[in-house]
Amino acid sequence: MSTVSVPYHRLPRVDARWRWWRPLVALAFLAGWYIASQVVIAVAYFLPIGATQGAQGLMDLQDDLASGALDPTDPIVLSMSLVSLVVLLPGILLAVKVARIGPAGILSSTRFRVRWGWTAWCLLPTLVIAAIMFSAQTAGMFTFAGGFGWDHRAIGQSTVSLSTLTITIVLVLLLVPFQGAAEEYIFRGFLMQTIASWIPWRIVGTVVAVAVSTVVFALLHIPNGYNVWGILDVGSFGLIAAIIVLRTGGMEATVLQHAFNNIMIFVLQAPGWSRIDLTSQDANGTVGGWLITLGTSLLYWGMVEVLAKWRKLDRRFAGQQAPRFRGVAPVWAGGRQWLRPGGTGWAGAPPRLDDTAGSSAVGGSAPVDSSVGVAGRP
Repeated sequence: MSTVSVPYHRLPRVDARWRWWRPLVALAFLAGWYIASQVVIAVAYFLPIGATQGAQGLMDLQDDLASGALDPTDPIVLSMSLVSLVVLLPGILLAVKVARIGPAGILSSTRFRVRWGWTAWCLLPTLVIAAIMFSAQTAGMFTFAGGFGWDHRAIGQSTVSLSTLTITIVLVLLLVPFQGAAEEYIFRGFLMQTIASWIPWRIVGTVVAVAVSTVVFALLHIPNGYNVWGILDVGSFGLIAAIIVLRTGGMEATVLQHAFNNIMIFVLQAPGWSRIDLTSQDANGTVGGWLITLGTSLLYWGMVEVLAKWRKLDRRFAGQQAPRFRGVAPVWAGGRQWLRPGGTGWAGAPPRLDDTAGSSAVGGSAPVDSSVGVAGRP
């Protein structure tokens, strides 16, 4: 690991174009993208239903969305809900690009791309956790009397047809990985990088970034009907996911964890077992469910840590934060930004006491604004 390096959550500061207002531009773009995409999605779903089923069909769809937007027994409602979240993934990637927050891939990892080799290795702990979660979530659903199979006395019969079940499972397998990735890239990626880059004190910035992303992630799940234990469940998942992102320097491990977790939940609920009430208080969160999520998330973090150490994972960007100048960047800077580990550019900058490159005495650069730890904006 380089002695001069930048952690994942402060990656925007390796780009000399970074300014405090750029994330706000990205956020505004994402909001506009989301509103526009929801209108398009609504038209794409409501028009055919209105044409074939009339006003009553539209009212029924609205009622279904209001009562259970993620109902896995209704492919139309489920697909509409998932697609409305999936569109956030290209939305946040475009938002970062439009706002010019660092290079392409800044949200993916400290390598500015998805590290596919590391992703493949992360499948190992993901599958271990998936097996544990499957066992916990299906406890009491199987019977060994007269052969292994579903215990219909406990869970009842499936309330959906085989064709509906097949369509639902296909939709889940196709859409949920992107839905999970969208949430990870927004909360553990964009939001953490934004908060940490706004705060010049690294430790404080790290703590606040993790806390804010976790709290916002949990609070936005309240409309799903979760009780206090359900919110703690979601919050624990988000907190440990944020730590994993910081410790691994990228999104790969948490995207896999999020995707597998949600796929399993939707697939197990897809048959609509007649004796399982998904609207009950227990379905919205329990102490046991929270403890299972907390325990499996901690176990997953531990396995990822061991795997990262064994694979000698490059967790940080092997470079420096870019100095910012009020005037033209000096000759030694080699341009406006430096992105290549081991390359020329900011590595030649004279050191400062706060360990941030930059000086007012070299190459005709302008004075540095020491109050914020970086040179002043143009």
